[in-house]
Amino acid sequence: MLAIVVVGVLTGVVGAVLTLVLHGAQHVVFGAGGTSFAEEVRLASPTRRLIGMTLAGVVIGLVWWQLRRRLRIVRVREAVGADATRMPLRSTAFDATTQIVAVGAGASLGREGAPRQLAAAVAETVAARLGFDALHRRVLLASAAGAGLAAVYNAPVAGILFTAEIVLVTMDYVAIATAALTCCIAVVVAWPVVGWDAVYQLGTHRTESGVWVWAIVAGPVCAVAGTWFNRLMEAARRGEPTRPAHLLPVRVTAAMALVGLVAMFLPGVTGNGKSVLEALVGRGGLSAGVLVALLIAKPLLTAACLRGGLVGGLITPSMATGGALGALVALALGHDDGGVTVMVCAMVGAAAMLATTQHAPIMAGAFMLEVSQAPPTLWGPVVVAVAGSWAAGRVMHRIMVVRTQ
Repeated sequence: MLAIVVVGVLTGVVGAVLTLVLHGAQHVVFGAGGTSFAEEVRLASPTRRLIGMTLAGVVIGLVWWQLRRRLRIVRVREAVGADATRMPLRSTAFDATTQIVAVGAGASLGREGAPRQLAAAVAETVAARLGFDALHRRVLLASAAGAGLAAVYNAPVAGILFTAEIVLVTMDYVAIATAALTCCIAVVVAWPVVGWDAVYQLGTHRTESGVWVWAIVAGPVCAVAGTWFNRLMEAARRGEPTRPAHLLPVRVTAAMALVGLVAMFLPGVTGNGKSVLEALVGRGGLSAGVLVALLIAKPLLTAACLRGGLVGGLITPSMATGGALGALVALALGHDDGGVTVMVCAMVGAAAMLATTQHAPIMAGAFMLEVSQAPPTLWGPVVVAVAGSWAAGRVMHRIMVVRTQ
């Protein structure tokens, strides 16, 4: 119990500190004139977007090059895997900080990777100090990783499900109880910085017939789109340097500059994709042309960042892609840009896409409902969409297995 409380508190601190670092990086690169990341990017001149992100890429690339030359980086998946590789705290802290700075500077990656990784490293240190055996260490590290996600998004239920459904792949009640307590403590500790309001404010909303039509169709559509999204990211990662290379700073700078170049004309491609979802759920909406551009550019630039050697999460980039797809469907059904149905269709599309890309339908549905604090009237379409995505994914997997035999 002592270890759970300590790790929960420290993870909340990690989430709060990394959130402050994220905001600091975006203020330096884009300016501090807006009330949100999206507004700061829009208020920054196109030239500043390009130059600021390019210069940030130079610094980030040099830091990562030196870090990978001198220290070993261990990911959460390796630490909780069969080999149980230990996570060194110092190198993990440097790597996680660089990750969050890159996202704040506009890299097209999710911010959740850094707090998950650093929280797990903190848990590793606590487990070692208390002499935990392999099983209890694994549960504590996985719970800390889920709590890191929960802390930065104010989403304790999603953090619990992330631990159980993705990291540990278990329904063991002890592991779930450990994750639950760790996530709840971390979220509360991070509240003074992260806040307790919904990440995405839906405002007034209702469920129209068009939403149910899209919820039914979203499953198979997002299963296909999410599968291609994952394949694109896997192909990009295969190009990531397997060892420290002197070209890493050049590759990172080029990737950041590419995002900055596109951001001169399409600001929504910057960052983790939150700005896209914010625009779709009640801050003015986006035109069909912009949605099509984002639907194409966001995954391609995310892949370019991975190819360039940057590291980060994929949760919000995939959600932004699914949200843009859902909003396009709403417009095709005849609903006005920025209207209520566009918001809800975007939310449904984001949940269905996340269910496919993370192979975790329960966590995806809970995460979308939690970060938007959606009322029960909107639970049905989200449940239908993620269930359809899961079912379509199973069918696609079986077809692929049959074809390979």
